[in-house]
Amino acid sequence: MRSGEAGADPEALRVLYGRSDPWPAGPPAPGLRRACLCVEVDEADDVAAAERWMLAHAGRLTCVRSTGCGCCVIGWDIEGPAAIIDTLPAALAAAFDGPSPAAAPRRAPVAWGRRLWNRCFRRG
Repeated sequence: MRSGEAGADPEALRVLYGRSDPWPAGPPAPGLRRACLCVEVDEADDVAAAERWMLAHAGRLTCVRSTGCGCCVIGWDIEGPAAIIDTLPAALAAAFDGPSPAAAPRRAPVAWGRRLWNRCFRRG
């Protein structure tokens, strides 16, 4: 676990990174949306923004699964009320699954994949 923000409560971060709710089958229930947050660990501002957002809203999210390897990327698959998901910073969102995906722009998967490839495999 890496923390992008020195002032964050270590216990709250430990719980957040360890949370792994069962993922609901089928589409989200009415009024709920799903999103996937993914940030590179060497982008301290992105990590801090993701942790701040997650710590502020984790109690109201209906499903949270910590994802990513932790060595180069961290992330969460989340589901929660659309009003909360709509506050997610667009730069942190890798994908959205809900009634209005245009409301939160997707991070370009090709660019994200290229950065991941360069970081993990080309440096090798």
